[in-house]
Amino acid sequence: MTNKASGVAKVRSLVLPEKYYLDHFFEFIRFTESHCASLLLPEHLTFIRKFKRLPYNTQCMFVRVVNRKGPLIACSKFNYAEIEACQTQLDILQELGILRSLTFKDIPSLLSGLNKMQLAELLSGSGIVFKKSAAKSELFALVCDADPKHIAQHNICSDFKIKTFVQEWQYLLFLFFGNLNSALDKFSMRDLGVLKTRQKSPQQGPGFDCIEEAQSAFYFACQKQALALLDGQVLLELTDNAELKQRPIGSIATEYAAHFWYELGCALLAIDKEKALAFWQLSSHQKAQERLIREIYKSDKAQAKFALEAILSAPKDDELSLFAFDFYQRKFNQKKLSVRTQRLREHSRKLYIDEVYKDRVELGVKRYYEDMQPNRAQDSCSSGDECLAILAYRTENRLFRALFGLTFWHELFNEATRATGSEFERRPRLVKENCLYEELSEQVESRLKLFTQYKNGSNTSFAMRYITQIASRYYGQPNGIFHWHSDMLEIVGMFLQHVDGQWVVNHLRAMAKNYQGLKDGYPDLMVIEDNQLRFEEVKAPGDQLRANQLVSIDALQSAGFDVGVCQVEWRYNPQQPYVVIDVETTGGCKPGHRITEIGAVKVINGKVVDSWSSLINPQRRVPHFITRLTGISNEMVEDAPLFCEVLDTLEAFMQNGIFVAHNVNFDYGFFKLEYERLDRTFSMPKLCTVREMRKYYPGSKSYALGKLTKEYGLSLDHHHRALCDAKAAAELLIMVIEKKQVL
Repeated sequence: MTNKASGVAKVRSLVLPEKYYLDHFFEFIRFTESHCASLLLPEHLTFIRKFKRLPYNTQCMFVRVVNRKGPLIACSKFNYAEIEACQTQLDILQELGILRSLTFKDIPSLLSGLNKMQLAELLSGSGIVFKKSAAKSELFALVCDADPKHIAQHNICSDFKIKTFVQEWQYLLFLFFGNLNSALDKFSMRDLGVLKTRQKSPQQGPGFDCIEEAQSAFYFACQKQALALLDGQVLLELTDNAELKQRPIGSIATEYAAHFWYELGCALLAIDKEKALAFWQLSSHQKAQERLIREIYKSDKAQAKFALEAILSAPKDDELSLFAFDFYQRKFNQKKLSVRTQRLREHSRKLYIDEVYKDRVELGVKRYYEDMQPNRAQDSCSSGDECLAILAYRTENRLFRALFGLTFWHELFNEATRATGSEFERRPRLVKENCLYEELSEQVESRLKLFTQYKNGSNTSFAMRYITQIASRYYGQPNGIFHWHSDMLEIVGMFLQHVDGQWVVNHLRAMAKNYQGLKDGYPDLMVIEDNQLRFEEVKAPGDQLRANQLVSIDALQSAGFDVGVCQVEWRYNPQQPYVVIDVETTGGCKPGHRITEIGAVKVINGKVVDSWSSLINPQRRVPHFITRLTGISNEMVEDAPLFCEVLDTLEAFMQNGIFVAHNVNFDYGFFKLEYERLDRTFSMPKLCTVREMRKYYPGSKSYALGKLTKEYGLSLDHHHRALCDAKAAAELLIMVIEKKQVL
């Protein structure tokens, strides 16, 4: 059994205790009382006290009730074998005011949550004629037009109760998880091993300094969440509420408010432009300010100019400043090109990459550099110079996020006051509030010195040793900054060996001062050529530089790094290896079926240069109809190697190639399934000869392999044997290549 299969079996063997949800609720309450007591209002304390005073079985029912989403519950569905007298427990909850009966005002909320069958039952009970085949939306419209009194008297309504504690409960969840989208089911996922959480730490604490900050953040988070459910008329009525424009308290509330005001303005723009602009005026969100200025410019250019100059004179956000400079130059200084377009045209280099990489352009450029090595080695070695490899790594945001997180791990998670919330919160507080340098500048500067201190006679700084220690100790810990991956330390090590430590210091200091502004937008590739390191942002035809990319590129260049932009143009590369694959199988591409034979043909520069094939033991019976179709019997595969036994040889054959097949997704899918069984990932650029033949040789009645070989006079002596079919598909590929070269 593979490691993956063992892991799945382990998860399945775990069984939660009978009343696990009650244990989870008590754990949740203990954390809240211990860490968030200063953030609770009297109603929240009353909610907790009510729960603690309940009898044991009523507590179980209480937790079952709170775990249901929405304000309504259908009592008939609350039957649990482990809870004694379920209806009695619900009655107790109603007597204590935790549940209440519906009123006319609750009918709209009830109707929106009913399914089609329940809506039909309501209509029948109210004597309203309707078509049984009608859509749910039609039934809903009919019910909404019905007399609310008749609706309220129906037995469906009597089955529903309203929770009286929804706001209190949502607030407690918000304090614990740090958002409105999480619930106690995460405890179950943790216990089953499905969800990994942070280790409990002495530095856990509340997410807010005071109750005013917590309440303000909760208010704007709720408003933002509810916005998506509101229609135009309700939106207009909502904007009359002066409370919506209250000043947020604290950095988290400010972020929620900025997003809410921006989204509210977007929703209002087509309904009431003046109100939309008023909310964008309130928002500090970059997109809100951009759209505000664009709208103002349409009617008042002088006011727009004044707003742009205000941003440029006191910049607060790099992306917004970039927009302001760009917009000002184009609208008031008659510049024809944007800053980003100009950068692409004047400060980029062009590479010609095989068009098969259209969906994976960064990989195409990476392989371009790797494939340059034989030519460079031949030239340099012939002249007596040392042959140096070109190394290319896919880095994007991974490198600098990992470098930041590992370098400042202790500051973020172990030293900061209230470093993290509950074990389910991943982002440390100093990252959420963007204040690492502001709060811990001395510790940050002390850590940065590691990058400029080197071992005697070595170009390896003390920083690498420290980063390795941190990675070894905390590997796999969720952190909200970067994802752990197996080659992370290798990439960080290569990076640190080829750069000036002061450049690293400069950029990490900038990230510590403004992580939110520099957390993304980093170049796609890290390239090391002739022992010189550079970064390259890769752009396919039609791609533009995004604002955050230009900000990060400028920040890296300011720190001292060599950063460029690589513009790709598609062109057929004759030296690109194509590996044409055909698999014979026990049946369709489903998890239960397996490969019985693999044929592979390598094509370079329009010629077949090599081939490989093998029968494969599928570890299951070959059906009779498959034997009749392919000629491959159970006896033939009985002593054949397993897929895992030929994998190393096959991977060496396919190295740096394009995976080609006739109906490529079928063959590619079987490879993916076989790799998954080995707890590995299969990923190659792929090309389909069916699609390519349709594109370059249109008009055939059928594009099946047998039909095409007959139409074009190609050899196919043993159809449905892997190597024969692969050779035939390779001939089709060569036809396509010839047509590409002509075009």
